Amino acid sequence: MKQLLLLFLIMFSLNLDAQQDTSSYVVVSDVVVSGNNVTKDAIIFRELTFAVGDTIPLQRWEEELRVSNENVLNTTLFNFVTFEQQEDKSVENGVILHINVVERWYLWLYPYVAYSDRNLNAWYEADDITRFSYGVEMKYRNFLGLKHNLNLTLISGYNQNYALSYDIPYMTGKQCFGFEFGGGYKRDKEAQYITENNKILYFNGDDEFAKQSAFVFVEPYFRFGHRNKLFVNFSYNNTLFHDSLSSLNDDFSNVKGARFQYFALSAVFKNDYRDEQNYPLNGHYFELMMEKIGFGAFETSPDVFYAKVTADWYQPIKGRWYWASNLTMKMSPNSEVPYFFNQGLGYKNDFVRTYELYVVDAMNFALVKNNLKFAILNPVTKYLPFIKNERFGKIHFALYANLFFDCAYSWKMPVNQTSFLDNKFIFGTGIGIDFVTYYDKVLRLEYGVNDMGEAGFFIHFVAPI
Repeated sequence: MKQLLLLFLIMFSLNLDAQQDTSSYVVVSDVVVSGNNVTKDAIIFRELTFAVGDTIPLQRWEEELRVSNENVLNTTLFNFVTFEQQEDKSVENGVILHINVVERWYLWLYPYVAYSDRNLNAWYEADDITRFSYGVEMKYRNFLGLKHNLNLTLISGYNQNYALSYDIPYMTGKQCFGFEFGGGYKRDKEAQYITENNKILYFNGDDEFAKQSAFVFVEPYFRFGHRNKLFVNFSYNNTLFHDSLSSLNDDFSNVKGARFQYFALSAVFKNDYRDEQNYPLNGHYFELMMEKIGFGAFETSPDVFYAKVTADWYQPIKGRWYWASNLTMKMSPNSEVPYFFNQGLGYKNDFVRTYELYVVDAMNFALVKNNLKFAILNPVTKYLPFIKNERFGKIHFALYANLFFDCAYSWKMPVNQTSFLDNKFIFGTGIGIDFVTYYDKVLRLEYGVNDMGEAGFFIHFVAPI
């Protein structure tokens, strides 16, 4: 009798645990996608961290939804992505997930007008309005609805660029392997030939081009999970410089002649946990890049190697307050490289704010950026009544005030450089306004002062960090 009673209690306990367990998980019984008139369903399904039929613990479910939503949004295929849940009474603890997307406009054929300097402030300082390039660019961002990217560039004017590339993100049934290839031809009216007192001097070829180059590349890349990618780029470059450049700067090149042929190989690993790639407010990002330029295949091949690390951190503080920090380091074992390959501080996005007009052609540098943000206007969505197409008529925008402080240190300068900013701690601080809207557009207005006492107003079109 005791044995039967004990057996009954055990069975009752197991049944009670089973009843409790049924409320501690959800079953994904179906996923329904709407709004994707061009994009194939499979492209969206690839970004989900779960699949139909999966059983997911309840305490993990909301996090799975949040991460999956970010993954779909960060494909940059959609302006808006919303997830909604519906109970499926035909399945115990069943959930039907409805994903609604608002697609972007994917085929862009638009006129191209751009200044020919490193940034807008450098172009303004040059005081030459003719330094413009113009033409057309065609970008097909979701070709065939499969997230393929087709880019065609036809740019004339001061700096000319003719290029074609094609990107296939999913070469197999799984999401782990993609491939991009392309090539082009560029020629520039002027080329930088020396840096004096941390300012770039340019040579103008007048009726001739100062620099001409042709290139081709292949870039396979691999995706690990949803947030890790490895890119491997192999390229061939054939560059011809004006004969005068080597005579103007003895260190312009370390080979004879004005033509350079070389192969280059680079590897880039990206770990991306930002909530939004365009203007992140939460999460982190890590990138490691290594590049080898020149393999001795040609007599004119250079021999350059460098590694570069970028780490970004984004943290909501409280309410409308946010913090962002960036650390970038570039290191090279080379003591001397051709001048036209030596790019340290001041190029692309690697600069101390308020030092936009200066460069430091150091082999090695460390850069830190910091931003304290306040949301003057949190992201809001509005409808433009006079535009019926939801791809353009439904917009979002936000406005942020920020206080910034950047600092950097660079070392290992070329021997003949006339720099007063190397082997020295430099910094800049100031305030700014960031306007963020759809199609990844950011307008950044900043006013700041550097440690030399120079103050200025600066304009940029990308997020500061």
